[in-house]
Amino acid sequence: MATLSRFSTSTIVASNGLVPWLAAQGPLAYSPVEPPARDYFFQYSWILPGIFDPKVNLREHRYFGKYRKNSAKFLFDFWGDARKGCAAALQQYCELGHFSDSEVRAPLGAYHHVRKYYDTAGSLLIQHGSYQWISREDQPHIEQGEVLLYRGVGQGAVFRCLQFEPDDLTAANREIWRRYLHLQAEMLSDSVLSFNTIHDPRQAQRDRGPAPWNVAG
Repeated sequence: MATLSRFSTSTIVASNGLVPWLAAQGPLAYSPVEPPARDYFFQYSWILPGIFDPKVNLREHRYFGKYRKNSAKFLFDFWGDARKGCAAALQQYCELGHFSDSEVRAPLGAYHHVRKYYDTAGSLLIQHGSYQWISREDQPHIEQGEVLLYRGVGQGAVFRCLQFEPDDLTAANREIWRRYLHLQAEMLSDSVLSFNTIHDPRQAQRDRGPAPWNVAG
């Protein structure tokens, strides 16, 4: 099994809040407003070894989990701008997550970022060390905290939204709902656990990188 990180990867803050960063405290608690001083903290095979397949040589450099550093160039560009003090102006939307017995809300940070290769304006979504770049055209409501999802579950042709009030459930179903929320909250409470719950760690040895969102954009 991959070794554990010597850094905290807990994302929980006071009052059951969840940060969208790698951690709520310690060296990995960096954000675009307070970026890390060194690229060392982007070297995931050293700071997040628990997300990699045991076959991966953890002594190799895996910046943002990518096999080739240049594959994550746009992320280095983004963090370089943050170090220059541009992060505050770049921010579009940022909100802590939250969990309780009645709901779980995932944290999300969204920042303006023009990808130099494409010369296209867009947003960089950040959650627990995972990144996805999206064009402004695809996500016009980011600044209101709304992310549009795309159909892709099974063979379904449309999204289906189930709406209900937990208080309307039977006692048995309410307990099932409570346990489900507890599992979701636990998954979001730690960056390593979040990745390993959603993805097969064997994928982290491949070029796509370890991220709930495609790290290459």
